[in-house]
Parts: sequence; structure tokens; C-alpha cells
Amino acid sequence: MTNTVLEAALQGIGDGARLEQLASDLLRREGYDVDPTGTRGPDGGRDSLLYRDSENGILHCSISADWEPKIKSDAEKVSNHEESYDFFIFATNQNPAAIKRDRVERELEDEYGWQVRIWDFERLRNRLMGDNENHDLAIEHLSVTPGKAFEDVSENVDELYSRFIERLHNRESPVGPIQEDGPIVAVHFIPIQAVDDSDNRIAMDLPDPPAFGSRYSITERIGRVAVTGDQHGIGGDPYRQYTVFHSDGWMEAVSTRMDFYRSDIPQIKYGFDEAVVEFVEKALDCCEDAEIMPPFYCYITLIDAEEFTMGKPQSVLGPDNRRTLGTDEFVLSRVTLNSYDLDVPYELRRAFYLLWNQCGWQTGSLHYNEERNDETGGVEYEWEPYSTR
Repeated sequence: MTNTVLEAALQGIGDGARLEQLASDLLRREGYDVDPTGTRGPDGGRDSLLYRDSENGILHCSISADWEPKIKSDAEKVSNHEESYDFFIFATNQNPAAIKRDRVERELEDEYGWQVRIWDFERLRNRLMGDNENHDLAIEHLSVTPGKAFEDVSENVDELYSRFIERLHNRESPVGPIQEDGPIVAVHFIPIQAVDDSDNRIAMDLPDPPAFGSRYSITERIGRVAVTGDQHGIGGDPYRQYTVFHSDGWMEAVSTRMDFYRSDIPQIKYGFDEAVVEFVEKALDCCEDAEIMPPFYCYITLIDAEEFTMGKPQSVLGPDNRRTLGTDEFVLSRVTLNSYDLDVPYELRRAFYLLWNQCGWQTGSLHYNEERNDETGGVEYEWEPYSTR
């Protein structure tokens, strides 16, 4: 379980190059000379040559979840180098059991004759949190303060989200009023940095946030935020849709008209899933440009939509018992996004299924195809938005 802001940042570092920079600086603190070779693997990992006293070695870094096959593959490649090495260090943000980590070290030492050391999550965390002289590296590379130990990150983030939602119920954005009529769909991106105090960004440092609910929006900067919104809000009238990107790192996207239409039964447009996925993908790119690091806690909320149900294409048969949301605040499951480069539809699928199930669709969202893998016996999900079929 993640108990600190630093642990969450280390687990969600999401970039092998960042891990290599962090590991290199820690190694320098321990007396190694580090010479990056500039070689980068497909997962972002890099190789650096290491020197200490009369010995030389090599550093490999990876954020791959399959750390054991990765380290064995890397070790085999290193054994084919023309150079000979005295030691091999492998840095990973994964957290294997110590007994397994030690076993792999012994196996590689026996096979190749090097001294092998795996700098895993536990060892990296202990160096960053346990040594006060390394706290500056946590701030520099992870944008967190190690002194904030044993905080419940998820509770802090939930509390911040709750304050945002309370404000939205009052029809207020961070920069002005929201139009009174109609339901609201809101997407919140909250990085761990938002509950820490180590950032020093200003609004001018932020890229233009992606539009939400409209392709015809303009961006301006107001105080500590960059705002992309419709001309109504920018001109002083209540906002109909907007995205606020705060210098603390969090992002709030709201639309009052994108995903709803009224008929005999008020309905949520069936393109809801696709619109949210598109926004989340762009938001991740935007946060990467701003060097706001994962993990991100993503919340999707429908407000004042209690009478609405899920719409469907005319050619698709819907459930016999279509239900409405039945509540003025419907929150899809919170989703933790641990990397910039991930399969967003896969990460959001369970949250979308909750919404569709609530509206009577027993098989979940119609935007996913489900196929059973004959070899594994498991179910695989393919993202195929209905509008693109």
C-alpha cells in the first residue's frame, strides 16, 4: 500500500529516462562517476557507464512491470559487450519481494561473474526518504517533499476533489459562474503534486489546456490558471464549458452541453465514453509537456443528471429496463493513471461500465468488444467507439 507522496511519485514515475536521471544522481552521491552513453531502450530505459575506484560497471534502468525478464535480457546483452565489467546495477521502480530480488541477484552473479545490485522501489525509497541529504533529489526528479511522510495520499486527493465538486454544485468554476441550466459532466485530473507544496510554476509555465465539449475555444491566463473555454465565459457570461489548468498541477474540465440531450426521456449521448477518452489522452499529453508527473487520480462526475439515462444509436437494441441515474451526483469509479503512455480506454473501461450498468446495460459500454481468449480462457476488451465503426 502506498502511504506517502514520495512512494506514489516513485511508483508512478512513468518514464525510464527520469528514473535513469534519478538513479544516476543517487549513484554520484555514493561516490560513482556516471557517464551516460545516450543509448535508450524502447521502454525509455537508458544505459550509463559507471566507475568507482579501480572498478567499472554499467547501469540499466527500466519501468517495465515485468522486471525479472527485463533484467535478465539486459544482463545477457551486457555480457556480449566488448568491454568487461566488475558490477551491474539495475534500477527499477517495481517492488518485488526481497527474497525474490536477492535470488535474481545471486543467479546473475553466478552466471556472469559480476557483482549485481538491483535498486528496486524499496532501495530507492529508502535512499530518498531515509537520507536527508537526498531530499533535494526527490524534489528535483519527483516534485515531492520526502518530509511529508505517512500521509494518506488518496484521502488528501479525495478531499481536494470533494471541495471541487461542492463548488460545482454551486455552479461556480475557479474563474467565474457556470450557466444555471442543465446537467454537468466534469473530469478532474489531480496529480500527487497538487497535495504537496514543492512546485514553483506560474500560469505562464502551463501549456494551453485541451478543450472539453467544444472544438471552438480560446485560451487565456487568469491568476494561477490557464483556461480554455467558450467565448461566453471568456467574455464574462457564465461558462458553458471550460478546462482550467492550475499551476498546482490539477485540471478541471466541465461541460453543460456536450453529453446531454432531451427527448421524452432525457438522455446522455452515447458518445460520452469517446469524448472523455479523447480528453483524457490530450490531458496526459498536456501534463507531460508541463512536466507534471504521474500518477494522476482521475474522477468523472455527472451532476444534476438524476433524470437522465444512457442514449443509444437507433440501430442498436437497448435494455428492456432502462434506468435513470437517480442521483444528483453520480461519480464513476476513481481511476489512477500511473504513466503518460498508457491505454486510456483500457484504464477507463471499468468506470464507463459502472455508468452503463447503472442505466440498465448489463453488458457494459457498447464501445468495447469483448472476446474470449481460447488459450488463457480470459476475456479481452477491444476499444472500438461506435461512431467510428
